[in-house]
Amino acid sequence: MPKYEPRELEKKWQARWDAERVFAAKEDASKEKCYILDMFPYPSSNGLHVGHPIGYIATDILSRKRRMDGKCVLHPMGWDAFGLPAENYAIKIGGHPHDITQQSVANYIRQLKLIGFSYDWEREINTSLPSYYKWTQWMFLLLYKNGLAYKKQAPVNWCEFDHTVLANEQVVDGKCERCKNPVVQKNLSQWFFKITDFADRLLEDLDSLEWPEKIKAMQRNWIGRSEGAEIDFRGHTPDGGEFDLTVFTTRPDTLFGVSAVVVAPEHPIVERLTAEAERGAVAAYIEATKRKSEIERTGTDQAKTGVFTGAYAKHPFTGEDVPVYVADYVLPQYGTGAVMVVPAHDERDHAFAKTYGLRITTVVEPVTGTPQENPEYRRSIVALVEDPSSKKVLSINWGSSMGGHLLVGGGRDENEDPEACARREILEETGYADLELVGMSETIHHNYFAHSKNVARAIDAIGLHFRLKSDRRASTALEANEEGKFTVEWLSFEDAATKVSDPLHAYVLQKFAFDRPYTDDGILTGSGAFDGLASADARKKITAALEAEKKGRKQVNYHLRDWLVSRQRYWGAPIPIVYCDEHGEQPVPEEQLPVTLPDDVDFRPTGESPLARSKKFHDVACPKCGKPAKRESDTMDTFVDSSWYFLRYCDPKNESAFADKAKVDYWCPVDTYVGGAEHAVLHLLYARFFTKVLFDAGFVKFKEPFTRLKNQGLILGEDGEKMSKSRGNVVNPDDVIAEHGADAFRLYEMFMGDFEQVKPWSTSGIIGQRRFLERVWKMQSGAAETPAKLRSLLHKTIKKVTEDIEAFKFNTAISTMMIFVNENEGAQLSNADYEAFLKILSPFAPHITEELWEASGQKELIALAPWPAYDAALTVDSEVEIALQVTGKVKDRITVPVDADDKELERLAMENEKVKAALEGKTVKQVIVVKKRLVNIVAV
Repeated sequence: MPKYEPRELEKKWQARWDAERVFAAKEDASKEKCYILDMFPYPSSNGLHVGHPIGYIATDILSRKRRMDGKCVLHPMGWDAFGLPAENYAIKIGGHPHDITQQSVANYIRQLKLIGFSYDWEREINTSLPSYYKWTQWMFLLLYKNGLAYKKQAPVNWCEFDHTVLANEQVVDGKCERCKNPVVQKNLSQWFFKITDFADRLLEDLDSLEWPEKIKAMQRNWIGRSEGAEIDFRGHTPDGGEFDLTVFTTRPDTLFGVSAVVVAPEHPIVERLTAEAERGAVAAYIEATKRKSEIERTGTDQAKTGVFTGAYAKHPFTGEDVPVYVADYVLPQYGTGAVMVVPAHDERDHAFAKTYGLRITTVVEPVTGTPQENPEYRRSIVALVEDPSSKKVLSINWGSSMGGHLLVGGGRDENEDPEACARREILEETGYADLELVGMSETIHHNYFAHSKNVARAIDAIGLHFRLKSDRRASTALEANEEGKFTVEWLSFEDAATKVSDPLHAYVLQKFAFDRPYTDDGILTGSGAFDGLASADARKKITAALEAEKKGRKQVNYHLRDWLVSRQRYWGAPIPIVYCDEHGEQPVPEEQLPVTLPDDVDFRPTGESPLARSKKFHDVACPKCGKPAKRESDTMDTFVDSSWYFLRYCDPKNESAFADKAKVDYWCPVDTYVGGAEHAVLHLLYARFFTKVLFDAGFVKFKEPFTRLKNQGLILGEDGEKMSKSRGNVVNPDDVIAEHGADAFRLYEMFMGDFEQVKPWSTSGIIGQRRFLERVWKMQSGAAETPAKLRSLLHKTIKKVTEDIEAFKFNTAISTMMIFVNENEGAQLSNADYEAFLKILSPFAPHITEELWEASGQKELIALAPWPAYDAALTVDSEVEIALQVTGKVKDRITVPVDADDKELERLAMENEKVKAALEGKTVKQVIVVKKRLVNIVAV
């Protein structure tokens, strides 16, 4: 057989697949459909690097296998072609985004075809072509006509470098996700989609999806549904006027702990509330806030700042005056744009109160531990003793079996003072007596099971904080059962936080050593008629009382904001709205779509859309009265294009609809979708929203676009860093394929590790896959019958590869096939078994298997051959190898019948010559048999 030379044979089969339209998807009602989709790429001028195709190879393997299963497969590819990168690059080189995009697309197609993907290229789409964005504009009008698209003045994230608006999701650490430059806040009139109307449905329907839990969790957190109450605080402005200020809180059970009310700098009430003496400071603070991003304002590691307005509001129950502040950590778009400050029960509020000297009042007593049945009740204390000179805390180390490190603690008699009890316990257990009391906690309700005494307990504990005045110690006075059971140790605060794990003691440590507030549910105190209620009950009853007195109401809020879709750039789909002096805002009639991008535009950014400077584009007739009107000059966020593209693949050349309904009904929803986890709260959420809009309007019969989702892991450069031109660690797949072939490249990308894990590229690592293919090239067939052991291994391999493809465990599937080829070395397979092996390898290495399939005398393509079945009986071992050990050390390995019982295994072990030699002069104490694994003979 000639030498394996991948370059020419790969060109041969790629040309034949194209010529025969092998992978063209056809609707066939008699067959099961399978829609397998990659998140379509943005066609960068840089082309693909080796990190990009990993997901495409995975979906191609699955698509090829599904065709061999006899299913109708839709596996398309297209281009997310609008967006800033092309526009900015065009500005840089003096070109046009359209031309740059088309050049990039051509290069991507060349590279993807080089790798041998089984895409249906007849269904290729490009979001920047009028034939596509006509239907993006149609989608906008659908939302507009259903009250789901609207325009309003709003503070937005503004990138000064790119001169455009960014959605919240596109701001990372206060910077533009794309260019990494700082983002500022700016007020602009913008278009929004009402995704918030679908918040509950977007949450509820997540449960039905076969998606990674981390992605579902990210969407749940981003939607951020929170139940709570709106509470009205009424007061007088500094000039004597009255005001109502409504706050939203998820914790109405903490209402009696309020020490201030804080409003967002953008809140319209700020002007009325601000006293003349405070006006300059408030104005300066508001101006400074405009230069901060949302992330900078709300980040947990950001200092909490604010400024007093001079106004006070009345507490709705107590009538107490509480000061009103302006603070940038409150956002205008969340809740009511105002919150109540409860320092004892919120970390953010606690930090704010510490900065501005606000009162900190505990109104929720902590509950720690796990409630027990029929507990024994007792009182106790837990004392934190701090040595201020060494900044360490006193601990009692009981050993790991007795609870490990604890603070000093003990039972308290019914009438015993907590301080006296604590001093007694400290003296008895440690001998320290020269102590200063610093602070005392609220009651802590603790539940646990005392294993040493076999009793469940419910404890009301008081935490106390002492400082050591001197290190003088007296003799300890331990109880008999405590003698020698523990050691006294001084620990740093950080060590104590790690080692003190008991919930009660850990709470006291956090409260006093780290000044942490209690933020969980508990038992109300200092709350009037609501004292003694559990937080969950108190929330309901306090809200009901507010409603009865018309001072508040139950409310559900969301972190999710309406989707900001306006962009002040050229390279995007124009928004199909015109403005008439007489009739105002008017949608472009559907028959006038698409509204195409003009070519008489200087698209260098100035802060307004470049389209505003085009007379050809801008001056039109009002669709209602025919009088002169102006087009909307903003373009749409490119995520609008990608929110429905999967539907267009079903019928990409349709000129009268975004897709024929019957074709959409046949192919959709997408069965398997593969792409990066970074799109969890952008593209994936938006596509789900669009699908629900289309479902409600009757255009689709499914509520979710993507049934199963898989996320590929990142491929790093050989230096372990993310691939980028600036780092000089980019590896071009063209170079790898030129040297080793596309099949070796495909195999290596799948063999590198778990599909979802991050892994570094290794140019030398691909050599192993090239050698594997060379061994496959040399495999022999023609035997009348495959040797029995090898045939059994083949059927195990078919079973394993079949299961692993479905589970996206491509690396273990390849490893299994490599084992089979190694075992096959020098042997000859029957023609049927040889062809079965080629079939299971073909989705991974389609070119070499087509060549070998043809060489074996087959006329049809292996890509269209049926997937081989395995004989279940041949996948079950009749024999198994077990280890023979003497006192844990392996002395030999033997092959035994798989159903051998313990007595037989023990007999075989004792008769083994190597075992006999190891046992000479020793006495056997025990024989341990682990079926199918080992026999261990314990001897001394």
